[in-house]
Amino acid sequence: MLSDSVPPAPPLEAPPSEVPPSGGKSPNWERWLRWLLWLFVVGLLVGWGLTWALDSPQRPVLAERDDIERAAVHVSGMACGQFTEGSGFLVEPGLVLTNAHVLAGVEQITVSAANGDSEIGVLVGFDPGRDIAAVQLPTLRSSPGMSLLTSVALAPMVARAADVGDVATVDSDDGLEFVPFEVTRRILATGRDFYAQETEGRDVLEIRSLLTAGDSGAALMNADGKVVGMVFAVARGQPDQGYALDRNEIAAFLAEIDRTPLPTPPCRTR
Repeated sequence: MLSDSVPPAPPLEAPPSEVPPSGGKSPNWERWLRWLLWLFVVGLLVGWGLTWALDSPQRPVLAERDDIERAAVHVSGMACGQFTEGSGFLVEPGLVLTNAHVLAGVEQITVSAANGDSEIGVLVGFDPGRDIAAVQLPTLRSSPGMSLLTSVALAPMVARAADVGDVATVDSDDGLEFVPFEVTRRILATGRDFYAQETEGRDVLEIRSLLTAGDSGAALMNADGKVVGMVFAVARGQPDQGYALDRNEIAAFLAEIDRTPLPTPPCRTR
């Protein structure tokens, strides 16, 4: 018979508070490690966000945003069996500017307002060297959206490096969009046009902006709501770098055309 004074058998395991976790690390150490990792990830995300915000083109407060919305249009048509489209803008009442490469080979030009209303326009100016074209809209317009269109003016001064603004684009699905841009430099561009013909030098703005192919012909608007250029290309392999025709080239083109209807230009060769 066992005596009451006999001590009980020792436990086979240590109390839970004394059992070391696997790997030899205490629970407190694991919690601190998780917090440090979490803070490290958050710090990376915040740092990336600040770097992007400080290094990206800064959007100015655009004056006359409503006027810009009523001046920006979408231009489209069929060219040699393929659908082609781009953006454009009214620089005079009833006169739309866009890129010449957008309209090369297009027999019936459709011009659409940001709300989707559209009219058929007539080609009255075409310069493949500058890559700019002009389309005349009918005086009497059948749709409300087109009848409300207004024009925007060219800026009195050219844009310089570090100038900022918005690219006013019109997408067939999403409508009007404002994409911020920053001028990186002014250049005198030479080379061949989309017909593989040698061109004279033209004043071009190199810009930093996130553009897509459908933005061809879109206006570069400064903070005063005036046009300083027109997009015509995006750099290959560099989606954040684009090129725009300078406002002086646009003004020279407007002075050269006589607004008479033109035949359908040939399709692009390149």
